[in-house]
Amino acid sequence: MKKSLKLSLILSAIFLSSVTITNAQTGEFTFSIEAKENQIQKNDEANPCLTAMEYELIENRCAENVKLLKINKSQKRQLLTTSLNWPLKTAAGFTDCSYYFIGAYLDQNSASGVFKDWNCGTRSYDGHGGTDIGIWPFPFNKVDSNSVKVIAAAAGTIIDKHDGEFDRNCVGVGSGLTANYLIIQHEDGSRALYWHMKKNSITSKVIGQKVAIGEQIGVVASSGSSSGPHLHFEVWAGSTASTRIDPYYGSCNLLNASSWWTSQKPASEPAILKASVHITDYVPKACPKSDTTNESTFYALPFNGPGMPTDYAKFFIFLRDVSKGSIVDMKILNPNGTTYSSWNYTFTSNFNVCYAGWSKHLRILPGVCTFHATYNGVICSQNFTISTNTGISGYDNLTDILIYPNPATDNLTIETHQKAAIEILNTAGQIIKTINTTDKQISINISDISGGVYIIKAKTEKGVAVKKFIKE
Repeated sequence: MKKSLKLSLILSAIFLSSVTITNAQTGEFTFSIEAKENQIQKNDEANPCLTAMEYELIENRCAENVKLLKINKSQKRQLLTTSLNWPLKTAAGFTDCSYYFIGAYLDQNSASGVFKDWNCGTRSYDGHGGTDIGIWPFPFNKVDSNSVKVIAAAAGTIIDKHDGEFDRNCVGVGSGLTANYLIIQHEDGSRALYWHMKKNSITSKVIGQKVAIGEQIGVVASSGSSSGPHLHFEVWAGSTASTRIDPYYGSCNLLNASSWWTSQKPASEPAILKASVHITDYVPKACPKSDTTNESTFYALPFNGPGMPTDYAKFFIFLRDVSKGSIVDMKILNPNGTTYSSWNYTFTSNFNVCYAGWSKHLRILPGVCTFHATYNGVICSQNFTISTNTGISGYDNLTDILIYPNPATDNLTIETHQKAAIEILNTAGQIIKTINTTDKQISINISDISGGVYIIKAKTEKGVAVKKFIKE
């Protein structure tokens, strides 16, 4: 038996030490929070994305389909010409700074019990046949809202597909579960495998039909033998897994002599994926639950978030490929662009992905403020609105609302800044509940609503605010 490698993806909530820091200019306090860690397992050799049995099955299925389709076999692979674009894109309206990380590359070492990626690193697992592109933060929330689409990396013909399988699997579920997948054969005879997609999200096109480069073919999820939402992307030069190539080229790629990417990404991409403002702590949930984000972009002062001092909010950053000693610079900007507060953090460990958070006082100028976070020379920012009893300077069309907890179980709290007519709708647009209120804060019993994604629509004199929430 191969030695099982426990590749864990450490999501570390990194907070300041247990002291209180006062900003001499603003009188603003930074409250510390107890450090905590949370691990999510990735696929490994004991739970591979695809088993040897699955490879044999899909090879046979594809061979039969190609024969039935009478695809011209005269297109022998004398010169491979396929060039691959990135196989993911975000949905319209997506606002995070980025959304993905590489969980595992293809294993370039054919020996049992050892593994190596194309860049001579160890971001892989023994026998892994493709590239695992994970989505983060809030991965299952992204699945719920169809936030990350799978698109065709190259044009070609569908030669196999499967849909209808459960799409919220977790590590330890056991190998060999059937995934929702699509296999596309390109003009030069090479093939791309797209694995683990969301149930009923696979393109309606049938085997034998062509897809264009960039065409949507599914949604990222966690079907089959999957540890969490990610796309397993695999490329074959020919008709069997033995012709597998690695689209990335580096000094340790032994399978092909050049990159197959139109534009190859570097082995490490340090970046802030998201900068966000929250009414209280972000609460990561174990697979397969959606996270309780507690995120909001509107704060009517005086404000009291759950478990928070008056007029305090949480400011979080979510990053990928963090190196020990790297520094993130952060600042909160007033509506006029001046700096209200600034601070930085130095990471003491390496992380595939991680997050960090701070509590900050909100007694700043009313209006549209900005949370800026700079890492690796790139700024990621989030606007949020401060309202006071004296009004909102420079912002006269406020239509935002605050809802929590999210996800919710039995009760949902909704905060508005003025009289509102509130509707709860399902994703089909059907109204489930209607509430008219003059209260700024109301609690709604949702125990009679079945689990799933719903929409809150608040109609005010200033306009309409729309937000999604998840009923567990």
